[in-house]
Amino acid sequence: MGYKKTRFGSCGMLAIVPTTNPATAPQAEPVDGRAFPTKARGARPVFFADGGATDAVLAIVTSLAAEVWALRERVTTLETVLAQAGAVPADAVEAHRPSPAEAERRAAEAAAFAARVFRVFEEMREEALAGETPDGYEALVQRAYDEI
Repeated sequence: MGYKKTRFGSCGMLAIVPTTNPATAPQAEPVDGRAFPTKARGARPVFFADGGATDAVLAIVTSLAAEVWALRERVTTLETVLAQAGAVPADAVEAHRPSPAEAERRAAEAAAFAARVFRVFEEMREEALAGETPDGYEALVQRAYDEI
C-alpha cells in the first residue's frame, strides 16, 4: 500500500493517506510505523515566557480545533449523503428532539466529558489544597525511574 501527503477539508489539514483506494475519504495513517508524523528540524519557537508550556497547550488546542472541524465536515457530508439516498429526510437532524431519557443520557455524557477534559484543573485544586509542590512531583517521578 502506498501513501501520499494531501490536504483536505476547508481548514487545509495535511494528512498522509493511502493511495490504494481514491474513493475512500482521506484518513491520517502512521508512516513507516511511526506514531507521530515527522517534525520539522530545529526547536519550536517559544512565544510565552513559561518554558514553552503555554505554546504547547496552544499547539494542542489548535490541533484539536482542526480535528473538530474535520469531524464536523464529515458529519455534514454524512447527513447530505443520507438525505440524498433517501435514508433520512434532509432536515432530520435539525428536526430531531431528544426524548427526556435521551436528553438525560446526553447531559450525563456531557458532564463526564467535561470532567475528563478539565480534570487538570481539579488536579491543580487538589494539589493546592494538599500543599503539594512541583518538587514533590519530580521526586516521585525520580523515585519511579530509580525503581525501573
